Amino acid sequence: MLELMRKHAKNWLMKFLLGMIVIVFIFYFGTRRGEDETKAVATVNGQDIALAQVQKEYSDLIELYQQQYGSSLSEEMLKGLDLKQKALDILINKTILLQKAKELNIAATEDEVRNYIMAYPAFQRGGAFNEMVYQRMLRMNRMTPEVFEAEQQKMLSAAKLEQLISEAVKVSDQEVFDFFKFQNEQINLSYLMFNPASFKGSIAPSSKDLETYLKEHGSEFRMPEQVQLKALFFPARDYAAATKISDAEIADYYERHSSKFAQKGEKAPPLAEVKPQIVQELTQISGMAAAEEAAKKAHDTIYQQENFDGYAAQNKLKIVTTDFFPLNSIPAPFNKVSNFPQVVMDLKKGEISKVLSGEGEYFVIQVAARKPAYIPELKTIEQEVKKRYSEMAARSLCKKTADAMLARLKKGESLNQIAQANNLSVEETGFFKPGGAIPKLGANPQLSLAIYQLAERTPLPENTFEVNGSFVIVFFKERGKTDTTDYESKKENLKKLLLQAKRNEYFTTWLENTKALMIKEGKLKIKKDFKEL
Repeated sequence: MLELMRKHAKNWLMKFLLGMIVIVFIFYFGTRRGEDETKAVATVNGQDIALAQVQKEYSDLIELYQQQYGSSLSEEMLKGLDLKQKALDILINKTILLQKAKELNIAATEDEVRNYIMAYPAFQRGGAFNEMVYQRMLRMNRMTPEVFEAEQQKMLSAAKLEQLISEAVKVSDQEVFDFFKFQNEQINLSYLMFNPASFKGSIAPSSKDLETYLKEHGSEFRMPEQVQLKALFFPARDYAAATKISDAEIADYYERHSSKFAQKGEKAPPLAEVKPQIVQELTQISGMAAAEEAAKKAHDTIYQQENFDGYAAQNKLKIVTTDFFPLNSIPAPFNKVSNFPQVVMDLKKGEISKVLSGEGEYFVIQVAARKPAYIPELKTIEQEVKKRYSEMAARSLCKKTADAMLARLKKGESLNQIAQANNLSVEETGFFKPGGAIPKLGANPQLSLAIYQLAERTPLPENTFEVNGSFVIVFFKERGKTDTTDYESKKENLKKLLLQAKRNEYFTTWLENTKALMIKEGKLKIKKDFKEL
């Protein structure tokens, strides 16, 4: 049984990680509103699965892996996980389950739905269901209770189907003990690490190589569009001097805001003491109001007469003209304006913006000129292109070398022979429990899964692995002795966990067989090569 667990560990762990269990986060159905159902990538018994659904599921899977592996999750690792296919599989599986549940008249009752929702921690406060929290969370997700509860009814019905199919599965005491050993055993790996940096010295790109690289990777060097703006500013200070603050206004402001002038636990100071501060605040408020009025008048006149420069000259306003800048590097004071890049993007040359507000001022902008995005000529960025080409080529050569060395190991050469041939040293991880980050190496989800299948008879994985920018060959060295002193105290919980794992495996097999039959009968169709979309 233990060898069987190691053999199938990759499949079991992947299914746990990707959430193959039917019960998923309760807002699952609430995240698919407004999708373009015409872009169907698959059809299940006449029911379409939209490209937008697959894209959302794919994004969720990427986020799941990023949360677990952080910055060590590379594009190469993501590619190897084939998450696009898994995203589609998840959606197809869920669609089949709901259809099968309906076909077999398996449905959750109103009481079951209500009890499930009331027991969900997100809707509880102090350990009890809170109606206000429930309603608020639904509003945040733009759902009505009726729609939400109907979707939960579907999910619980699918869960009933899963339970019906898998409840016959049992586990023995020996299986539980083997599972305990599987969970707690430690292994020690030998490894060789190939660093791309050590291959850079052998990379000597020609001009043609660099030209080809720039042509194929032009987006990496693209200079973004730049804009030049004209602006008319209306600072509050320019209008504040003309405002007169009456004693009545001062008294009224003091009465309405007296608490803001008081120290904690004390009464507010007398009006005479804070009068200068009140005058200053009221003057600023009045100045801002007058500045806004002037800015609106300017905007409306310029918009109607299309005379930005003329209006400025007639009203003795200074036009501030910016240098060209990209929208990802906005100069002050525009960088304080909310959503300013979008404001500029919506304007054509010569058009003016709405009245915008900054710190203590209002302003109106006009797009004076635009420089389109472009890819620089090679001669102007040759060093940067050469640097990136060399990094790519060194990485490729490094991987090729590591793969070749793994092939030699599989043919019988020793780890020490390979190490000497490549001027490397054989390192060891030390004993650790498989499943997460690997000591001295780091995290790689594919490597973590592959380790479960390593043993004395099969010491090498199928592939090399990229970990933190280097390529690694791992080699099974030894397995540690498992401490069984706490087995009895954990036995019951382990039995439940193993039972769930076996039931998941059994249910997944049923699901895969069902899909295969549906494909054969033409009831399940993949309409598009969605991976290319």
